[in-house]
Amino acid sequence: MVTTKMIKKTGLNRLILGGIVLGVTLFSSCSDQNKHMVDLAGSEVTVTINRLEDDIFSVKTVEDYKALDKIDQSFMHYFKRGIMGPETRDGSIPVEESTRGLVEFTANSDMQDLYRTVDSVFPNLEAQEAELSKAFSYYHYHFPDKTIPKFYSIVTPFRSMVMTTDSAVGICLDMYLGADFTPYLTPTLNFPQFLINRFHKEYLTPNVVKGWLESEYTAPQQARLLDEMIYTGKILYAMDAILPETHDSLKIGYPAGKIEWCNVNEVQIWTHLIDQKLLYSTSYRDYAGVVTDGPFSKGMHVPQESPPKIAIWAGWQIVRKYMEKNPDVTLAQLMENQNPDDILRLSGYKP
Repeated sequence: MVTTKMIKKTGLNRLILGGIVLGVTLFSSCSDQNKHMVDLAGSEVTVTINRLEDDIFSVKTVEDYKALDKIDQSFMHYFKRGIMGPETRDGSIPVEESTRGLVEFTANSDMQDLYRTVDSVFPNLEAQEAELSKAFSYYHYHFPDKTIPKFYSIVTPFRSMVMTTDSAVGICLDMYLGADFTPYLTPTLNFPQFLINRFHKEYLTPNVVKGWLESEYTAPQQARLLDEMIYTGKILYAMDAILPETHDSLKIGYPAGKIEWCNVNEVQIWTHLIDQKLLYSTSYRDYAGVVTDGPFSKGMHVPQESPPKIAIWAGWQIVRKYMEKNPDVTLAQLMENQNPDDILRLSGYKP
């Protein structure tokens, strides 16, 4: 079982344990990174992020509004539907009404302030373009037949961190303005602090990669905890390969020190899932506490020192072990594998 005893080491034992764990963690981290650092010659991708918020905030007429569709019709339809609301029965959006609505939306003083703030925090996106170029070069290396999406920056406001269609990614810059951005703290938005702590630039590239992978590989319909663990574990493992220099905490969204907590308590996490008969449970109500986001995981004997989603972290380790034990399996083959039971069995996972 997971108990607070896991982290209550004292004296020399604590120092020895801490030194061993830290050394193993750092060594493993470097080893894992090196494993994924492949030669990208021939797979290079150059990402350009279209500042779509500039085009949207420049709309003044129906013709300006119609011109948005010339940029990317499917993405703009998705954006308009999300921002402007109801469509007609045939799926179209009334042009005159929508133009008025968009102009009113962007002319709102709060929206104008937000737009200016985004522009001041992100006067250019050169750093983000460089990060995404490298990431999607790795993506293209592993998935040469997959589409490389088009990239747009947008201001939603505060609706999502990433928006995806089958050919494009929208990066919602208003969600990366820093934890001290005052509107995040207002009762109107009511964001919990654990989420606000992730509203930083450093999460932008991992979130884009994760969002695109989730759009390409949708979650299975099965309802067992194991299914969710392995599906998300595969997404996180793909992020390992696509973002080999990115810390695990940014991939899974953990505060500082919580990856290390999981490494120390891996045996207890796994034992907890087994002892509580959660692994093959089909009752989301029973296992929700170990897969949902929050300040910590919840469940019988799970301490508040834990990070959230400890079952998802365990699923990630299972997939890592599976790929270690089966070196001939490509990343593309892993992502197409729809048999969580086989992945668990062939991983030989026994922390």
